[in-house]
Amino acid sequence: MKIVIPNFPEPDSFVDNVVFTLKAMGHDVVTPLKRLGRSRYVSLNVAREFWQKAFPQSWTPAEKWVVAMARQNPPDMVLCLTQSLRQEMLEELRKCGVTRLVAWWGDTPANMRGMGLLAKGWDLIFIKDAAAVAKFRAVGLDAELLHEAMNPAWHKRMFKAIGQEVVVAGNYYGYRQYLVARLLDAGVPMVLYGQKPPLWAELCVKKAHTGRYITKEEKSEVFGSGLACLNSTALSEGNSLNCRAFEIAGTCGLQLIENKPAVADCFEPGLEVLTYSSVDEIVEHLQRARKDPKWALSVREAGHARANAHHTYEMRLAYILKQIDLK
Repeated sequence: MKIVIPNFPEPDSFVDNVVFTLKAMGHDVVTPLKRLGRSRYVSLNVAREFWQKAFPQSWTPAEKWVVAMARQNPPDMVLCLTQSLRQEMLEELRKCGVTRLVAWWGDTPANMRGMGLLAKGWDLIFIKDAAAVAKFRAVGLDAELLHEAMNPAWHKRMFKAIGQEVVVAGNYYGYRQYLVARLLDAGVPMVLYGQKPPLWAELCVKKAHTGRYITKEEKSEVFGSGLACLNSTALSEGNSLNCRAFEIAGTCGLQLIENKPAVADCFEPGLEVLTYSSVDEIVEHLQRARKDPKWALSVREAGHARANAHHTYEMRLAYILKQIDLK
C-alpha cells in the first residue's frame, strides 16, 4: 500500500517507529521532509499559533501538505498519528480519491486540541484509553482501543552490566518532578534523561538530569543498565499506558510502573513488571532487587518476552490494516 503520514518522524518517536515498521512490512510510506508548522524560534511558533486561533478556517501547514500529496497522487491510506484533521479536510481528501482515512492517537486524549478527532469522515479511530473509546463510540464514531508498542529493531536487550541507579526518561512536568524529588529524599540514586527540565524545575531534578536525550539503541542500553526504570505519567493521563511501558520491557529493563488497571491488560504485575501505588512500594521493590538479583532478572526477562510476543509495532499495524480491510 501507499500510505501518507502527514507528520515528521522525529528519531525514535511514535511516528518514526510506525514509519520504520510500515516500510519493513513492504509498504510505500510518504512523510514530510521537514517539520511542518514548527520552528526552532519560539516567537515564530507563538505567532503561528495565534494566527491559527484568529483565523481557524485557514489551513495548517500539515493540512496543506497532505492535500497536496493527495492531489498529486492519491495514496491508498492517509494515517494520522497523534494528529487530527478537520472534517472539511477529510472531505477534501475523499474528493482527491483517498479511500482509507485512519487515525491512531498515541497520546492522552486530554491533549487533543479543538475538536481533535471528533469529526465525521474517519474510517477508523484508534485510541489508547478505553474510557475515551467509549465516549467516541457513544457519539457514533468508529473507535477502537489500541496501545502503543515497542520496536524490536531498536528496543532490545543490550545491557552488559546492571548498575545501582534508577533511570527516568521523558518530560519533567510537575508530578514526575515531585515523585523524583521524593525518591531522592529517600536516598534513591537516580539518573534522568529526556527533555531538559523547565526553568521552574526543582533544583534536585536539574542536578540529576544528564542533559542527554536518548533514542533507539542508546535508550535500550540505558534502560537495561539501570537497577530499574521508573515509569510515571502526567495527571492528565488516565487509565492508559505510555510508550515507555512497552519500550522498557522491550529493552529487558526492570520496570516500576504506576498501578492502574491498564497494566494488567498488557503485562502480569509482579511477574513481568512491578507496580507501585506509593513511594514506599517503589523503595521496597528496589531493596528486593538489590538483595535478590536473580528474581529481578526473572522479572526483566518475563517482561521482555511478553513485549516481543504481544506488543510490537508490527503486530499493532497488522491489526490496523486487517480492521480497515474489513470495513
